[in-house]
Amino acid sequence: MTENLPTITRNAAGAPIPSFEGAQIPQGLAVDVLEAGTGDPVREGQSITVHYSGWLWDGREFDSSWGRGEPISFVIARGSLIDGWVDGIVGQPVGSKLLLVVPPEKGYGARAVGPIPPSSTLVFAVDVLDAR
Repeated sequence: MTENLPTITRNAAGAPIPSFEGAQIPQGLAVDVLEAGTGDPVREGQSITVHYSGWLWDGREFDSSWGRGEPISFVIARGSLIDGWVDGIVGQPVGSKLLLVVPPEKGYGARAVGPIPPSSTLVFAVDVLDAR
């Protein structure tokens, strides 16, 4: 990998911990396969189950299924999720652990959403647990 992306370590429970030291915002969507899964590739329109955490580029966490203590399931499809998730997860094998760096144009754009300021680059650690 040629880009200087954030790095992810795991705590004893397996929850991701990011380090932004030396990281640089990439041009466009960056998908780093931290651990390749061995299951079938995720297809758009499937219901997937993931464990994830999301951070702003300054390192502040804004959402985490790990923090809630349980994974989440949803349909992976354009229009119901940010494009960065669809583009970054579709095609990845079930069981994969991913780092997604999502630029504003593939995230929430120029609008604020909850704790996410407008025009934010978002960083996600996503563990793809299942797809049906």
